[in-house]
Amino acid sequence: MPTIAVQEVQGLYGPFSISEKIIQKIWLQGDFYKQDLKTVSGKRLKIKDPGHWNMNEGPDFKEARFEIDGDEWVGDVEIHFYPNDWFHHEHDKNPNFGKVVLHVVLYAGTTQGWEREYPMESLVLLPLLERDLEEYAMEAALLDLEQVNELEWFERLMEKSLSERKLLLEQLAVKRWRQKADYARKRLERTDWAGCCHESTLDVLGFARNRSTMHRIASRYTIADFAGSLDTDELYEAYREEWKLSGCRPANHPKLRLKQYARICQANPDWPDKLRQQLSLFSTVDEKETGAFRKAAGTKERQAQISEDVFQNIIGTKRLNSLLSDAIFPLAKVDLKEDYMTYWQHWYPGDYPDAFSRFHRQAGFSAARIPMSHGMMQGILALFASKGEALDGTS
Repeated sequence: MPTIAVQEVQGLYGPFSISEKIIQKIWLQGDFYKQDLKTVSGKRLKIKDPGHWNMNEGPDFKEARFEIDGDEWVGDVEIHFYPNDWFHHEHDKNPNFGKVVLHVVLYAGTTQGWEREYPMESLVLLPLLERDLEEYAMEAALLDLEQVNELEWFERLMEKSLSERKLLLEQLAVKRWRQKADYARKRLERTDWAGCCHESTLDVLGFARNRSTMHRIASRYTIADFAGSLDTDELYEAYREEWKLSGCRPANHPKLRLKQYARICQANPDWPDKLRQQLSLFSTVDEKETGAFRKAAGTKERQAQISEDVFQNIIGTKRLNSLLSDAIFPLAKVDLKEDYMTYWQHWYPGDYPDAFSRFHRQAGFSAARIPMSHGMMQGILALFASKGEALDGTS
């Protein structure tokens, strides 16, 4: 098996590690902007087939198919962080890499003079990504969640007392909250409250698979467009080549989600203002445990009021919880100058993989005494993203 390179990256939420394997998966899944692609040399590039993922020695992807300036090409693809990794890994001396047509790199760098010795073209991936790199790293952490019993550090976690395990996840969740609030501040510096709500809602309605496409739509079309004469069927067709539909449940189909969002905007064109008004009614609650907090804060009633008054009960409860927790509470903390961290921490987790529930049980947390919450989920995710290093206070 080839060695997988790992790079530490400075993200919006601080430094984190990302492996070449994640970059390879982005390439395989086509999770980047593919319209009007150009190579480093300025040639038009159209990807017809990313190739098959090679888990053995040699190029990362074999037998990919491209159009380069209108000419058909079939060849291999190699993925690196930087252009000069080609030489650092001594691919220039290895005949197995002689059929590489495209060198895909995350970061730009000098390739001057390569064209004289190597016929391959180069593509820089980072400017084409619609999501922050840390989001891809977090998705990789979710895969580790599926194999928790195989992770060496899980045994060390279980050597801690129940209260210590709970406190660790709470501390990691607070760190995530502060990072997300900083990110929300950056977003609100770029656009206003309504614009952020608009982008965030379409992002969440896109789920992980179609989030980047929904984000591009949000950047191009406003709430007023969706409230007006925008034809969502035509909008869906305009992005047909970008949707990822494999394994998509009918209820989550992006065509349906676009129609739902249009109905919300048509029924309530000023829905972000109404959402802000509802959030301003949230009171400060001094309860440390999730169950007691939810009861004292009346979270069920708050949830139902927002669903009805703001979103016309069009968005399902789990998606609404995901929207509030993932995006709205951090934005509200910045915009309304109030601390919504306790609501973010104790709120219902929304849509999440079954692996979170399994870990919750395996870590010894009783659903009755320590219910799953958004803060708990964020703490778990941060622990896995650190590869267990948070256990030692090194992350």
